[in-house]
Amino acid sequence: MSELERVFIGIMDLVSAKRLRDKLAERGIEIELGHNKQTCTSGCRVTVEVWAKSHDIPKVQEVLAEERMKLLEGLDFNPDQVSQVFDPKKETAVCPACGARFSTENKECPECGLVFIADK
Repeated sequence: MSELERVFIGIMDLVSAKRLRDKLAERGIEIELGHNKQTCTSGCRVTVEVWAKSHDIPKVQEVLAEERMKLLEGLDFNPDQVSQVFDPKKETAVCPACGARFSTENKECPECGLVFIADK
């Protein structure tokens, strides 16, 4: 893989990086695992840099999204709920912690007590 076509994906633990490499190889996608003394670690948790070809990025993202969804299977977890942002300009909000809907006039979730706007 040439330097010009390489895109930095991130830093991962070695076992996860190898798993990702194998999963992508099944789809004909090549990634490169590299060691960089400044970013990689050794010891109990070895980490490496992960690089892919720029034109493969959409496919890599697709595989990573599939793997993330597998991790969430069977859990009482809603990824859309977690991404909720409290916007006081809106009429209602969804609590990212418990999923309750409430008026944005409230400064905290009436169900779980999560505080959104601290009193000054």
